[in-house]
Amino acid sequence: MRRGAMIATRMVAVAGSCGCAAAVVASFGAAATTANPIVVENRHTGTTGWQLGRTATDAVGQIKGYASAPSVNKGQPITFYVSVNPRQTYTIDVYRMGWYGGSGGRLMQHVAALPGTNQLDCPIDSTTGLVACNWKASYVLHTRGSWTSGIYLAKLTNARGYQNYIMFVVRDDGRSAALLYQEPVDTYEGYNQYPYPDPTATDHVHSHNLYPDGSLKGAEEVTFDRPYQESGASENFLTYEINFLRWLERSGYDVSYSTDVDTDVHGSRLLKYGGFLSVGHDEYWSTPMYDAIEAARDHGVNLAFFGANPIYWQVRFGPSARGVPNRVIICYKDASADPVTDPSLKTVMWRDPLVNRPEQALVGVQYTSLLPSGAPNAAYVVTNSGNWVYAGTGFKDGSSVPGIVGYEADRAFSNYPAPTAVAGTYTLLSHSPFTDAYGTSNYANSSIYQAPSGAWVFGSGTFSWGWALDGYGNHAPVNPGIQRMTANILDRLSRRGKPG
Repeated sequence: MRRGAMIATRMVAVAGSCGCAAAVVASFGAAATTANPIVVENRHTGTTGWQLGRTATDAVGQIKGYASAPSVNKGQPITFYVSVNPRQTYTIDVYRMGWYGGSGGRLMQHVAALPGTNQLDCPIDSTTGLVACNWKASYVLHTRGSWTSGIYLAKLTNARGYQNYIMFVVRDDGRSAALLYQEPVDTYEGYNQYPYPDPTATDHVHSHNLYPDGSLKGAEEVTFDRPYQESGASENFLTYEINFLRWLERSGYDVSYSTDVDTDVHGSRLLKYGGFLSVGHDEYWSTPMYDAIEAARDHGVNLAFFGANPIYWQVRFGPSARGVPNRVIICYKDASADPVTDPSLKTVMWRDPLVNRPEQALVGVQYTSLLPSGAPNAAYVVTNSGNWVYAGTGFKDGSSVPGIVGYEADRAFSNYPAPTAVAGTYTLLSHSPFTDAYGTSNYANSSIYQAPSGAWVFGSGTFSWGWALDGYGNHAPVNPGIQRMTANILDRLSRRGKPG
């Protein structure tokens, strides 16, 4: 959905009480005691040096960059395209994001001063609103076979001290893991307003992303061939995912990383994992993605959606002007404007009757509304506390966890089909009231069910679940009951389901 404002830096005022266990458990899950690659990786010395100091938003266009692909298999090269203004040298520091004793990142490689150039402005297609850069390659990073799969930030620093990121994922295609984390780069790009905030770079007809902005029409196509706005790392990651990732790696879960583009292209790889994780804001999905996740569930792969508003708009991928596949995301949001002839492939909402695949049938809940821009998040209110997901939490029906329901929220809808589930397993785990951005009384649900294949599927119903797991950013109080509940879910997800 349309976001009123980025909230990466806002502090959420919260109040309330929690009937949860008094002590925070330092480590969760059987995976935490095993020397899997995540445990080994996080024994390395970390650094807070991955964080930006002087950002390029302080002076528009000082330094920006993008990568040749959203992800790369470990040991393979990835190309960076970088622009500096004015021309000057710059350095690159590549960090892997994780726990690392609380520092959050590990320096993997330093690239000494490189000659920088001021690349050409990125043209805007007057028909689709596509903003596609055609920059010259600046540097080829040769990832190493010893690198651990993860989310990586390449920090660019120019001679004047301005900094920005390039984001990418390092996969490990040759290894099975208990869990697979899908980075939602489709949604990152769907909200990307680059070259915002430069007012000279607009065509005065289209916004630079998939959303209308005042008198500007939303674009119908967006591309990975451009930097992300502002910091260069998606604010969705820095706001809604980073806390979950830090806690996940701190807890020692055996996890590998990929992107939703990988799910689209190589959906059968999901069968190598015990569980699949969608975290934060994962709104834009293609038909191959939906098909792959549904098939994985039906083959016993567990699913968890630790976010809200997933699988909301259908998209499809197209090639770049250079012919590179899967570089352009197409989403008309209007069936009559979309030239595709197959109604089931129209780029409309998944719940639209033309497509008729409401997300609730897979996730268990689906998008309902958003909180007012700038308003504090609502409290998570427990129901059905006897369910196995709440074991050891100390929660009772009515227990309240402050500050974690929002910015957008999901719930169960009686006018849409419930998921096909083993009898008695589809359970709504919370009922969290809030007043939405339109002044309407609403509520959020989280849910759990077991598919006939034996796979378990969890939906949290909120963007901000990770805020209760880890205190980075001080968004909301860390909550030991939510930590324990999350561990219960991930421990179950780490094991493949069995029918019955």
